[in-house]
Amino acid sequence: MALGGAGIISYGTLYYCVAAIAKEASRDLAVAEEWILGCFSFALLASALMSLVAGRLMDRYGAGKTMKVASFVGAASLGIAATSWNAVVFAIALFGMQLASAFLFYEAAFVFLVQRDAVHAKRQMAVLTLIVGFSSTLFWPLTSLLLTSICWRQVCWIYGGCNVLLALPLIQLALGKSSARLGDQNTVCGPQAQSSSKPTVLVLMTVGFSLTTFAFSALLSRMIPILSSIGLELQETALVSTLFGPSQVAVRLFAGSFTERISPIQLTILSCVMLSAATFAIILASHSLVGIAIFVALVGFSSGLNSICRGSLPLSVFGPDGYGARVGLITTFRLSTASFAPFFFNFIQNNYGVRLALASLAICGTASTLSFALVSARLKREPGR
Repeated sequence: MALGGAGIISYGTLYYCVAAIAKEASRDLAVAEEWILGCFSFALLASALMSLVAGRLMDRYGAGKTMKVASFVGAASLGIAATSWNAVVFAIALFGMQLASAFLFYEAAFVFLVQRDAVHAKRQMAVLTLIVGFSSTLFWPLTSLLLTSICWRQVCWIYGGCNVLLALPLIQLALGKSSARLGDQNTVCGPQAQSSSKPTVLVLMTVGFSLTTFAFSALLSRMIPILSSIGLELQETALVSTLFGPSQVAVRLFAGSFTERISPIQLTILSCVMLSAATFAIILASHSLVGIAIFVALVGFSSGLNSICRGSLPLSVFGPDGYGARVGLITTFRLSTASFAPFFFNFIQNNYGVRLALASLAICGTASTLSFALVSARLKREPGR
């Protein structure tokens, strides 16, 4: 719960607030809003590349210590943004915020949970994603409300203070809990970890998660334009798109209840199948309101499961030893690939139509399903499975 609270603050102040303040910041700094968002995109790419280093540092020094340092760095970056006298300084602040996020967001929290108690980490990951999922629900309206009464610079000061005065104590509170003994962790994860040393499994896993994240990035960044382009009115688009959030919450509640009964590889394959089914549903039933609602709900289900599996599957397959480095490697490729997805989807849609663009994402979903099916097949052939 403490780690989830810190995650809500980290996501809300370092990620979701940027789009909300971009318009006022661009006006104040005398640049186009697209310039701010372009810098933000490059900062996200830098965060993806930092994830590999972050994973190794968390393995070496402990995720709790690196998260505390990152909270200070995030707060300092927000302070730089608040005092920025030109757009270049603001861009530097954006990079600082996103580099800090590599040590604070989901994957870092997963490493924290594994290092603290690998025995119960898989179930805790499901609960954590459920809690942190409310960050956008809280911070999008909160930031908009604050901007009606104070300027964007004051918002950055407040959010910087939240990282130091709220998130940091919550991380320290989570650190205060006693860790499970390493011997107990190896009892649970050891047999699987010892038998899964081949790099082929890690490569297949990285490819699978990269493909799914690519599809999610394209769909979620273009959800409203996609729904509008297939014939929905503005009010219908707004109504149907609201199904995404509740779908994520519902599937995370399901996953939290059944993490001990269903293996992570089965949940991961299910997530990929749902993603493929969603894209096929929107292609075949694009003029049906029911079909479109099924598409949005399936994307929400798939996304909710995927966020859990990104942490639980590497733990299940490889165990807790070196967990941070492996998750960091997967995250680096996953987010680097996803950074090009909105541009790719927009290019295909503008030149060849929305159906072909959606079909390309269906191919991604199918290929990811195949990747994880191969992972499952290799694991079944290994001794001790």
